[in-house]
Amino acid sequence: MRVLKTLLFSVLLLTLLGGCGNRGTELKRWVHEDTGSYGAAFSPDGTYLLTGAIGGFGRVWDVEQNQVLYSVQHEESDEGGIIAAAFSADNRYLVTIEQQSIARWRVRDGKLVGFWKWPDLRDVAISSTGRYALIGMKRNEAIYFDMQEGKMVYVFAHHERINSVALSRDGRFALTGSDDWHASLWDLKTGKFIWAKNMTYKISHVELSDDGEYAFANAFVGQSKIFRTSPKGDLISQLPVKSRGMTIVSADFSDDGTLLATGRASRGIDIWDVKSGRNLKNWLPEVKHKVQPDAATILDLVISADKQKLLSESSTGIGQLWSIQ
Repeated sequence: MRVLKTLLFSVLLLTLLGGCGNRGTELKRWVHEDTGSYGAAFSPDGTYLLTGAIGGFGRVWDVEQNQVLYSVQHEESDEGGIIAAAFSADNRYLVTIEQQSIARWRVRDGKLVGFWKWPDLRDVAISSTGRYALIGMKRNEAIYFDMQEGKMVYVFAHHERINSVALSRDGRFALTGSDDWHASLWDLKTGKFIWAKNMTYKISHVELSDDGEYAFANAFVGQSKIFRTSPKGDLISQLPVKSRGMTIVSADFSDDGTLLATGRASRGIDIWDVKSGRNLKNWLPEVKHKVQPDAATILDLVISADKQKLLSESSTGIGQLWSIQ
């Protein structure tokens, strides 16, 4: 009986970890924040990393050199902290948000080039040139904001608070996810609503492919689906999950739109085939201490241009580089 129990435990463990042949291989590991992070964001090409320390400030890292370039902070206070951030695709600008403010920084020297008091913020995305920010708010709307002119361009309304926002790098679309169970797509040229998908529960995360062809949406402990953006948001694939579902808090499409990497609220990383929805790899990144609870939220991740590697950053302050081929 003991042998049988041991065998069953081993099978269960391998299943949870995805099996030795189905895992990423760690190439490097860094401890960025000893006390953990509220938020983190990689630049789209993986050159830079922003970590939002629990102490209230953020640090911008050169990923390859593993060096802090400078620190950023909205106000001289250790209350709150950076909860979300985004780099422009050209690496010129960084936008950070705390719950009550938004800041725009010049990446090359860390100079503050814009600051706005803004209540009840939840998430932020930034356009490829760094001029526009899509700001998700608790007050049931997302704002498309021109940071150069300091004015609102569009207001995208929902019935409940906004949890997640995304912009396509080609500048065509905005995607918003809300507690009203809907992921909604918007036209950035006109500000008009295109379509909405009911995910049967509150939305945790949304993501757009760089070319604007695909939209991803996940509901808390629920469904995960990939849609075509046009013309009517046809379903491409549904990601298979066991039991009740999974909560995803970070995601990245490969540059060619064939792969999707997702980071779970409970430590796991998955690689998916976009068109089939097949799970290609899954594994559990490292945590600092082998004690319970050992969960770590995957705050951000990015697939390399050649699809050979993946960068991840967790809420424990640990960054890792993985080989995914």
